[in-house]
Amino acid sequence: MSKLVCKKCVLDSDIPGIEIKEESGLCHFCETYVPLSSQEKEQYLNRIEGLFKEYSGRGNYDVIFALSGGKDSSYTLYKLKKDYPFLKVLAVQFDNGFTSDYAVINAKKMCEIAGCDYFKLTMEKENLYELFRKAAESYDAFPKFAKYRASDICNICISIIKQKLMEQAIVQKAPFIVFAFTAGQSPNPIINLSANFIQWSRNLFEKQLQKIGVDDTDERFLIKNEVIKNIGEIAPSILHPLCLWEYSEDTVLETVVGLGWKPPALNDSNSTNCTLNSFACYNHLEKYGFHPYAFDIAGLVRSGEMSREEGLEKLNQELSQPLIKESAEKLKIEIN
Repeated sequence: MSKLVCKKCVLDSDIPGIEIKEESGLCHFCETYVPLSSQEKEQYLNRIEGLFKEYSGRGNYDVIFALSGGKDSSYTLYKLKKDYPFLKVLAVQFDNGFTSDYAVINAKKMCEIAGCDYFKLTMEKENLYELFRKAAESYDAFPKFAKYRASDICNICISIIKQKLMEQAIVQKAPFIVFAFTAGQSPNPIINLSANFIQWSRNLFEKQLQKIGVDDTDERFLIKNEVIKNIGEIAPSILHPLCLWEYSEDTVLETVVGLGWKPPALNDSNSTNCTLNSFACYNHLEKYGFHPYAFDIAGLVRSGEMSREEGLEKLNQELSQPLIKESAEKLKIEIN
């Protein structure tokens, strides 16, 4: 049977688990998709504002913010502080050993503009290189849904960020963790955590690390068990305000560039901050046969934040061979 592509988004029948209905020409995600209405978005924003007003000022920081230095996180930080200037924010940038120089410059610049504190989370590069090498050499280390949402390398990196941001939130007694996820990436604007859930997520990631041959007894990548024990009465909540705001890549880019954000010299259509991304995509395509950004891009198209033509163009854009080669050399992986 020839490959079928969803008429609404960009998913196709060659991706495992994706079924395109012949009658409608739609994938099952598009057939069942119900976007948040303008009224529902407004209600969520009112809830978030109410939460900020109720819980701010109780800890060292009100918000632990995931700042990559890319356009989306830079824009989200700027708008968050513009809309809620009373928030005390600690922006955390994880240096995964492949963070571009521009990303660091941009992150610090946006913190200066937004008036928030900046913290660069660093780890031994050789430990990170070994971790990413084992992720690249692994197969089916992550559950099916996680594998569809990101490459194995990106799943590892994202998991570390989530673990360490939860750790920071507990240590700093910050009631909120904010990520710059779009509606296509996260349909849930508010996620209330609990000590049990945080412990469960830690145990799950520990098993995934062990599955690729990494035993993190020093808790370099995992949230420390001792920190979870000291969580207090109220666990932090995760917020995704960007998925509630009007979004277009062009508008976001225009806004941050106007503030002094510098476009990176990276030939990568899916990342403005990480030089490892092209290799991670290449590795995923080699192992599984489909693009790791397919689901994210499909979500953006489905929610109307990106046109279908733009989405297909992104998926079909050639990966940066120089970046792939550079990353492979650092990870000591031979490529064809």
